[in-house]
Amino acid sequence: MHVTLQRARQHGRGRFLTGAALSFVSATVFMGMTACSAFSAQRADADALITGTLPPKTQDIPFELRIEVTQAGKEGIEVAGRLSEDGGLITKPVFWKLVRTLDAGNAGGETVYSSETPSTDIPLDPGNYRIEASYGTVSISKTAELLKGQHLGFTFVFNVGGLRTLSTVGKEPLPQKVKAIHKAYALGGMTSGQLVATSDVPGGLMRLGAGKYRLESAIEPGNTITRTDVVIKPGILTTIELDHLAGVASVDAPDLASWTLEDTQSSWRAIGAGQKILTLAPGTYTYKSGDTTRTVIIQAGLRTRVNGNN
Repeated sequence: MHVTLQRARQHGRGRFLTGAALSFVSATVFMGMTACSAFSAQRADADALITGTLPPKTQDIPFELRIEVTQAGKEGIEVAGRLSEDGGLITKPVFWKLVRTLDAGNAGGETVYSSETPSTDIPLDPGNYRIEASYGTVSISKTAELLKGQHLGFTFVFNVGGLRTLSTVGKEPLPQKVKAIHKAYALGGMTSGQLVATSDVPGGLMRLGAGKYRLESAIEPGNTITRTDVVIKPGILTTIELDHLAGVASVDAPDLASWTLEDTQSSWRAIGAGQKILTLAPGTYTYKSGDTTRTVIIQAGLRTRVNGNN
């Protein structure tokens, strides 16, 4: 396996944009979801939740068409997908839907089949159909006319790659009870500027259409954000480690004691009660609880205990 290592440093754009991104790009097709990374023991063997501000937009993507002659009553349509033009068939679930239409149009109709399988072969009566499919953030819609005594086979090339993400603080794993939210924004194409995928799974896998994206990591609870740009290639798994230049604040207050922790250089404020762990950008903060006021200094890579007792 050939692995290239690329480091991308972040330049601060405001108070809370801190950190750096370390990218490991594997040249191996990720059909079997095998990755090479520095944190393979920490990642989750599960896909991230794919969410966004808008549903995936339908795209015109390449496809292979096979037409076979068959007996009357044996007509049907077979569908499958590839990650890239020269890749093997997708072995993970793909959402398929077939809609029977009254004519060759691409709207309306009656759904006659839907499933989430890598590939499927559906017996159908001759007629006009619309094939809808989605894989990761890529969706397609294709009309087809099935003639009597005919069997059609479609293999769609989704041009999808994988993005696996993990966030750290000072090159160390995140503290317990905090989590990183990873968001991918498209930097080109039909969804340019839009949020296309979100993951809060450590080492979670996002399946993205080939192209350029801005990856953002925000640790909650806290106020640090790190960003980097990444190029996704069809059939390639890219692994990104986003390191936050931040410190950890451990608030130790009685269970019923409410408090605020405010950044002295901005309007950011955390409100809580009792014990809490936060990941914070380096700087000076003011802690208030009842009649108690304290100045808290947060340093990158260090853990600071905030004594919340009056």
